[in-house]
Amino acid sequence: MKGRELSNVNREIDEKISAADNVDEPMVKGDDIEIIEDMAKKRADNDDLDPGTAEKKSRRNRKSAGKRLAELLERKNEVIIKLENKLEETTQLLETKENKILRLAAEFENYKKRTRREWELHLKKANAGLLVEILGVLDDFERAFAAAEGEEDHFQSGIRMIYTQLMDVLKRSGLAEIEAEGMVFDPKFHEAVGNVESDEAKAGSVFHVVQKGYVINDQLLRPAKVIVVKEKNTDEPAEEGLENN
Repeated sequence: MKGRELSNVNREIDEKISAADNVDEPMVKGDDIEIIEDMAKKRADNDDLDPGTAEKKSRRNRKSAGKRLAELLERKNEVIIKLENKLEETTQLLETKENKILRLAAEFENYKKRTRREWELHLKKANAGLLVEILGVLDDFERAFAAAEGEEDHFQSGIRMIYTQLMDVLKRSGLAEIEAEGMVFDPKFHEAVGNVESDEAKAGSVFHVVQKGYVINDQLLRPAKVIVVKEKNTDEPAEEGLENN
């Protein structure tokens, strides 16, 4: 019943407005204008009271709100995708930079080690060259001591003290004498300058040291010149026995 009344009111308002639209402007009175405006206001109020109209407006509002929400979500997803892409690019860039830094650090560490080894080798070679020259002086000391054996005075004692101090300095620098006499001949550290038969030493051993040999920091500086014991010739007595027969 209420719906039919609202419909009749709306129809009446439409008729009034239509009639007013068909009337020329000079014939429209002020009272009529007020009546038309009042009817239009009532129509708007009736639209709000009409359940059908309100439902339509509600559906339109929901549809508009849903569309707007969908647009916002789409824009949000676009922003998220852009941020994720940017984050991935930044992460890759950081990984590249980190790998480059690690590689440079490793190369620099290898460079330091290589430089240190080269420097140590250079020092060893420099020391070796100097020590080779000093070995000649040591040989002169040894020959002088051998020549003056049995004769000892204050002068010789002083010379021996100087020699001992010099050897201590060289030993602290890595110099060491090669063991030779009585040892098995080792071609890595011994240089044979002659051989001899002996009943007291085994064949292949060092019988006598002609010149001392030295190493520096386990590196050969000069081999020891030695005389090596050779095997006895057992054929000579047998030949002599045959001749006597």
